[in-house]
This record gives sequence, C-alpha cells and structure tokens, in this order.
Amino acid sequence: MNREVIEEFSSDKGIKVILEYDRGRDIYVMTIFKETGKIVFQGDLNEIQRQAERFFVNSLKSLKNKMEIALLEDMYRKGSAF
Repeated sequence: MNREVIEEFSSDKGIKVILEYDRGRDIYVMTIFKETGKIVFQGDLNEIQRQAERFFVNSLKSLKNKMEIALLEDMYRKGSAF
C-alpha cells in the first residue's frame, strides 16, 4: 500500500476520520470509523464529497423514519389505553 495520510482526526463521540491519498491508484480514500463499523469512500475529492453527502442524507432519512415509526407506535399505544 502506497498511501499518504492527508488528514486524520477524532471526535469526542468516538468517530475517527482518515483521509489518505493512494499514489498507486491515484485516488483519495476517506475512511470513517464509528462504533457500528467503518465506511470507506474512494475517488477524487468531489466524488468523495458526493458519496459522503448521499450516505449521510440517507442515514438521516433512515433515522427520521425510525423516529416517526416510534412516535406513531407510542401514539397508538396511548390511544389504545382509552
């Protein structure tokens, strides 16, 4: 592996991000480590940005859907109690 680390940082929430340049393949690789696993984005910087935006938008939509389902279930349980 012929990678050069461009940027590396961690958050207080346990998320670590590493941006590397792969000289052999002439692409950037961004790896995000979080408690549920790791996510890898590859390509030029614009492509990585597009991939990451899609991933995070989809993650937020999924979270929103789960919250709405939980709220509806809670409302149903409260309505059934009357």
